[in-house]
Amino acid sequence: MSSKVPLLFLISGLPRTGKNRAGAILSNHFNGDHFALSDILKKETHKYYGLSADLSVFHFEDNKDVPNEAFDGLTPREAYINYSETIIKPKFGKSHLGELVLKRVMDNKNKQKPSIISGVGFIEEVLPLINCAGQEHTIHLIITRDDYQQPKQLVDSRQTLNLKTEGVAELTIGPADEVDFMAGVGRFIGKHFGTPLLFLDNKSN
Repeated sequence: MSSKVPLLFLISGLPRTGKNRAGAILSNHFNGDHFALSDILKKETHKYYGLSADLSVFHFEDNKDVPNEAFDGLTPREAYINYSETIIKPKFGKSHLGELVLKRVMDNKNKQKPSIISGVGFIEEVLPLINCAGQEHTIHLIITRDDYQQPKQLVDSRQTLNLKTEGVAELTIGPADEVDFMAGVGRFIGKHFGTPLLFLDNKSN
């Protein structure tokens, strides 16, 4: 894997805009390591509420905004946010989730394997990761949908990140069709990283 391909992809966006789908597409194309910081948060929240350690992080995904007795009547999304804001951050600091995956990002970097992290939303969590990969090897994708309207009852504590101030190349893009999505990302990488577009087609290398 050439260093001209970003070693760190950070994917942010509003709820239900297709962040995980975008991450999966990138991972497949670049043979990257795709994961979400929220996976760790979900596991820790499940543990806090006494749920099985074997419970999948996707167990509540289809009903994330429906009140659930397993979380004392909170929706799973509310429970995750509550655990993050009232327990993790006060006890371990705002950068805690990022620090937990720092070794994983470092190991990937040493293998020249891209780390593709979806659902980021707090600058304190991503700064250790940017410092690890290097700002010149990092790309921030903001996923949007033209037809998107966030439901009024949908609450999300994550923020819309602006990482340009950290020297990170940033692209706002819709998930759209997989081919169109990768074409847009490819052009952007080519422009900012000087990588020939043909080189970016992982399947042809």
